[in-house]
Amino acid sequence: MKRIVHPLIIAAFSILLGLTSVAKANQPITVYMAVWRGCEEACQGFKDYLKNNGYPVEVIVSDAGRDRSKLASMLEEAKTLSPDLVVTWGTSVTKALIGTHDEYGQATKLGDIPALFMIVADPLGANIITEKHQTGRPTVAGIRNRISEDVQIRAMREYFPVNKVGVVYSEAELNSVLNTEKLKALGLDMQFEVVEQRYELDENGKPLPGQFESRMSQLAEQGVDVVYVGSSSYNLANSDAFTEAAIKYGLPVASAYDSMVTGSSALISVSNKYYRVGQLAANRAAKILFEGVAPGDLPIAELSRYSMSINMAVARQMSLYPPIQLVRFANLVNTAEGK
Repeated sequence: MKRIVHPLIIAAFSILLGLTSVAKANQPITVYMAVWRGCEEACQGFKDYLKNNGYPVEVIVSDAGRDRSKLASMLEEAKTLSPDLVVTWGTSVTKALIGTHDEYGQATKLGDIPALFMIVADPLGANIITEKHQTGRPTVAGIRNRISEDVQIRAMREYFPVNKVGVVYSEAELNSVLNTEKLKALGLDMQFEVVEQRYELDENGKPLPGQFESRMSQLAEQGVDVVYVGSSSYNLANSDAFTEAAIKYGLPVASAYDSMVTGSSALISVSNKYYRVGQLAANRAAKILFEGVAPGDLPIAELSRYSMSINMAVARQMSLYPPIQLVRFANLVNTAEGK
């Protein structure tokens, strides 16, 4: 027997489908941004780019507050919210939410949720990606923000002789360990020695307080020309104490973090501005969210130009005045006498 469906039922069902489609279409596009130390410059650059370009995106920022114990719950929160895109800031957060290639292969901890990482110092060394220019993971895109160490050393050598480079770091920070190994390998090619000082750690893997002066004293005794901060959340968070201890022992600090020069007492930095890195990440996010580009099809993006900053107050204090070729190129901060 042929069943006849009443036209009113068909009409009602069609209206329901239409309302469901409209509701789905009207749902805001959401980005879950997992950050390590608050919504800093890169996070703000990301949000500003989307807002200024009129992209209708709700950005939900979740902050670990430098506490690794929060990362597991952030992963669960991201999976529960099931946003249109997860953006991760930093190596620790990225490994916690996306996972390494050795652990998950081409897949990630987020399942089908697309992901985009930024502010990861060495994504290849951290096993987040499989090759330099592509992530090798279909649901993952990424931004490279680090200036290579050979560029850093060449910039320093434009300023002063570099035969011994001192580094102070925590072995609990993977970025710092990888960066130091890379620096030592580069030293063989560029003829400089790397002198290491490691922080003593407590039972939780955090540096014991009050070690800056003792580490700088030992580096000074070993005759280093410069103390280099390539990648260290701890040194960055303690920029003033770190740089002031170095200056006390006559050691200039060169950093890959611009804020250690502009907001503290490092002498020179060669870096990509985090705000601009965040803008670049937002540009890639827009391609994923609004142009339908698969994250894994996007090449690892990076800024085409870097910035150099020199702290003139520190230069005067240490009688290390920059040569004219750097003065013409660099961003000079604290130029007024007495600052």
